[in-house]
Amino acid sequence: MKIAARVFPGTLVSQNKGALIWGDHGLIAYAANTTVAVVDSTTMQHVTALHSHRSPITKICWAPSSIPVGDVDDLFLASADTSGFIIIFNVTAGKAKQKLSESNKVVNALELFHTKNSELYLLSLHQPALLILWNPKSGEQIWKKSFSESLSSFSRDPFSEDCIVLNGGGFVQFVKDFSCSQAPSDGTRFFLSSNSSAEPPLSSPSSSSEKNRVTSMFFDFPRRSRLMLSDRSSSKAQISVEDDNQLQLSNLLSVKYHCTRRNTLVLVYTQDILILDLDIKQTISVVSLERSTCPFVEVYPCRYRDAMYCLHDNGTVVFRIRKLINGTAEAGGSEGSVAGKSPEFGYESHCSSDGMRITKSQKVYGLAVCPATEMKAAVVTSEGKLLVWELSPVSRHIDAGVNAVPQYIASISELLNPSTSGQSMLPEEEKLSFFLTGVSNSLSQGPFVIRMCPPLTTKNFHIYQPYLAVGSVKGTIQIFDIQTGHMVRDESVLSCQVRGIEWASLHSLVAHGCENLNGNTGKSEIAFVNIKTGNVTNFRPSKPDEGVVQMIRISHMKHYMVIVFKNKPMELWEMKTLTLLREMPSNFPTVTSLEWSPSSFKKKLTTDDNEGYSSSHSMVKEHFVFTDNTCLLHHYTVEGSLIKDGSTIGAQGVSGTVTAMGWKNELLCLGDVNSNITFWNLRYKKTSNWAMGKGMVRKIRFAPGKENSKILMLFNEEVQVYDRVTYMTISSLSFPKAIGRVSDADWAASDKIALSIADGYVAITDVSMQHFMTYLHALPELSESYLPCVYPASQQLLINYQLYPQPWSVDSPEQSQLVNFPDNIKKSLQLSASNNTQHCLLASHLCGNRFAIDFWTIASHYMKVLKNRQSGNAGKNADDSKGNLFVPSTAEEELTKDSDSTSAHEAFASLESSLEIFSTNKTFKENELSRVTLQELKNYGGEARLDCARRYILLGEYDRAVHLLLQSESDSSSSYTDSLRACLLATVRTSGASQSTLKLVATSLIAHGKLAEGVELLCLIDKSLDACRYLQSYGHWDEAVWLSKVTLPDVDSAEVISRWINDYLTSPSVNQKKQAVLAALSTGDLMKVVELLYGMQCFSLAANFIEACFQEGLLAVTKKNSPTIEAVYLQYGRLLNDADMDNGAIYCWGKAGEQGKQCLVEMQLSSSSN
Repeated sequence: MKIAARVFPGTLVSQNKGALIWGDHGLIAYAANTTVAVVDSTTMQHVTALHSHRSPITKICWAPSSIPVGDVDDLFLASADTSGFIIIFNVTAGKAKQKLSESNKVVNALELFHTKNSELYLLSLHQPALLILWNPKSGEQIWKKSFSESLSSFSRDPFSEDCIVLNGGGFVQFVKDFSCSQAPSDGTRFFLSSNSSAEPPLSSPSSSSEKNRVTSMFFDFPRRSRLMLSDRSSSKAQISVEDDNQLQLSNLLSVKYHCTRRNTLVLVYTQDILILDLDIKQTISVVSLERSTCPFVEVYPCRYRDAMYCLHDNGTVVFRIRKLINGTAEAGGSEGSVAGKSPEFGYESHCSSDGMRITKSQKVYGLAVCPATEMKAAVVTSEGKLLVWELSPVSRHIDAGVNAVPQYIASISELLNPSTSGQSMLPEEEKLSFFLTGVSNSLSQGPFVIRMCPPLTTKNFHIYQPYLAVGSVKGTIQIFDIQTGHMVRDESVLSCQVRGIEWASLHSLVAHGCENLNGNTGKSEIAFVNIKTGNVTNFRPSKPDEGVVQMIRISHMKHYMVIVFKNKPMELWEMKTLTLLREMPSNFPTVTSLEWSPSSFKKKLTTDDNEGYSSSHSMVKEHFVFTDNTCLLHHYTVEGSLIKDGSTIGAQGVSGTVTAMGWKNELLCLGDVNSNITFWNLRYKKTSNWAMGKGMVRKIRFAPGKENSKILMLFNEEVQVYDRVTYMTISSLSFPKAIGRVSDADWAASDKIALSIADGYVAITDVSMQHFMTYLHALPELSESYLPCVYPASQQLLINYQLYPQPWSVDSPEQSQLVNFPDNIKKSLQLSASNNTQHCLLASHLCGNRFAIDFWTIASHYMKVLKNRQSGNAGKNADDSKGNLFVPSTAEEELTKDSDSTSAHEAFASLESSLEIFSTNKTFKENELSRVTLQELKNYGGEARLDCARRYILLGEYDRAVHLLLQSESDSSSSYTDSLRACLLATVRTSGASQSTLKLVATSLIAHGKLAEGVELLCLIDKSLDACRYLQSYGHWDEAVWLSKVTLPDVDSAEVISRWINDYLTSPSVNQKKQAVLAALSTGDLMKVVELLYGMQCFSLAANFIEACFQEGLLAVTKKNSPTIEAVYLQYGRLLNDADMDNGAIYCWGKAGEQGKQCLVEMQLSSSSN
């Protein structure tokens, strides 16, 4: 029986708060004192526990997935402790790869991230304000940056690699030149202040009933919406606390970038959540709690839909969805542009999980959300309990019935409409609820007493289970199967701390404990536990003023039990009936250590009853030895109910009280308080003495196995493994130098040792006591999981290939590696087989690959649009448009397509705002107009007003721009300039003769460094394409793309985006090919997408995309594109062949041209030779 090295984690400490993370691959990690526990989210079993820290862990983070789709890589995790050490773990290999430290400065924040060119970096924030970038694989420090004020956390902008925000408690600090090559600048510091002279928002409710409705949902939204960012030197005063309902700025828990809204921050306080727009530096939405509501602990903003998970300190998880205050639809510019309607929004609570019973020993310590689906939330408590709540529509469980398979919902994007769709995110008739889908328990509160069950023998191998019993301070006994890592039993046995455990059989044990260990008397408890039934029998009630139980020893044959008291003679019990056989007299010697002989004798007895019938039964004779406080060794024999005194001799070689004893075969081993070990060979009557010098001997255990000569010795300062044949130390483990204090130890198997560590965990290690972790794929319990990452690389590839479409066997796809997947997932894969795009999107969510999820989300959207566009142009040759179905061939066709494109875009749900840069031009412009309208309502003058006016000009909203420009105060320095700009806007549209003059002025401004002003003038005279080209020439690529999507038709916008792809994103210095692929998708240039994927070696993704295009009729093989398509199929066929998927390889090579035929021939020759 193979036992793997592992660690069983225990309870959490206060420093572990917030150290909980859910990886893209589906594994959940949380800090438990000095270990990192890793849990499989599908089975809720502890996969492994990472051990290398000596101090409590404060921060952990997973490395995000960034490998090509269809490839595999090791899992990396970073953790930091209170001593300032950062350890990089290779979770797959079960090893600590790097140990980093910066002068032992405590780490406040930690993040592993990939740049868009897929390089892995580690960013850490150390106390008080030191930001360091590391190479986690080499351990090299790339740069470090020190700030002047203390910082507690940071957040990277999900939309821009150059931006990062740091939380200073009372302020936020922005850095906009973040780079992986050099240290950033100091950035800009902002403080939260209020504009006391500001008017309430324009959309304040008019009627009292409406006002009460909004206030009850968003709690004083108008007043708190006036909070804004300002410089300290600003004349605006800092917020003062006017009443109990006023926001407490000093209680800033966290600052995070919004994951769906660009240039937006989420500020989390104990009673409020502020949504802050960075363009105008103004709060645009507030979520506030009532006084009686439990405060916030943590908030997770979702990425795939504009919603958020909120954790409260009573353990409740609340799910909130974005909702317009004055409407039910996020109608973009349509609402923002209509008078009387406002784009103001809030986050409405739709469902909440059950709360917890919060006590002094159980508190909520963290929240994590599944990043691949955002449908599940995990909560960890201080007791080490991990709960997983799944968000689900109530109708899903009602409609499924009792025996039906419930519908599988792959992600939150299937559950909610996009916030930009013009519809309610959640249909009114639908209701959401949280369902508890998994609970994972850990060890109870330590220190622990551990005892391994009787060893494996030839007689019990068919029923043997390697059970380890762990007793805790709270009186519980937990039974673990150390082969699988599963907790078999968790029983409350005693009302006091467990002091000792002895196994009575393979499925029963005896435990004892007492309330007061220091005194000689106290209340002791002894219980017999049946592991199979969980029945607990307190067979010996405690007597008043009775001696404390010091130890219990059960005989080798499990027939007798000796109970030794601290200040009372010992007792002899019969195990079968749990009856007292004899209580020793009061003058009996004080026992300091006791051990039963491993040998025993059976005697068959025959008795006659009163009726003359005879019966036979076996009488077992066993014997034990013990030492007393005068160092005498006593020998006793037990036979039936008789106990006979044998010989009494002096314990040779000991220099103090004997505290531990072990007996195997003819060798008796004794250890005393002075760290002396005596080996006594009973056959040859020889002794040998060894002075170990490691403190008192606390335990001696012989290794199981007849010929196994190893001995485990537990001292006050060290654990040693000793060889009784060679009399040499095999291995040793000192504490607390190398590990936390070892409170107990035992043999877990003939080659494994179980250690109870005072830090709150139990470790199973090998004889060398150096390896506490093992290779992830070697753990047997993972065979029940359906997470691909827990399997070996070859099996991971097979799972990936079988999850994605198999066009070579549509009717009966191969699913040999999908046996562990739930029935509802298999059913969803089967139902989506007719739609490759939806099938691939579902598989991407199951694999947890973020790039693949974004790719297939955008591909699914645009394939619908392209197919609708193509239906109006059915007779056109696909090769004429050069693969770009958005670009008409003539100007006349563009005019006819303007009306068609509007209906096509409105026919399908738009993309979420997190992917808005890849949305259609019409949707993008509507969203931007809605955003600027909201900013106009929230800003109160200054630069924000002028910025809104500028963007209104670019969006073509000239009347609004004029209105803002004319609001300039007469005493401001820009009043005259603003008035002239307003006059220009009002007159330029009525005069066509001024265009040449304006173009000349615009080019002159651009030449003299005033790019923004020149671009604004070019847009006034409908020269937006020229403006985009100027922006790209000066390196303002993002601004050029934004301008093209809000001002240009599809044909011109595609030209700007194509140049963005070819000249910037795919350039060697930038190398953002993933961004380029998504951008090419948004232009409808299908072959460009294939070429980019092929260049990135994403052969699996490219082949599946080609198949999806073929299925939708959007792509045809032509003379021009056939070489690229054949090359993709050739490489994908090789991957399938390496994975032993021969049918798939034959299918792909059949479409790979001449080279594919050659591969088929080689395959046939190879199979025939075998």
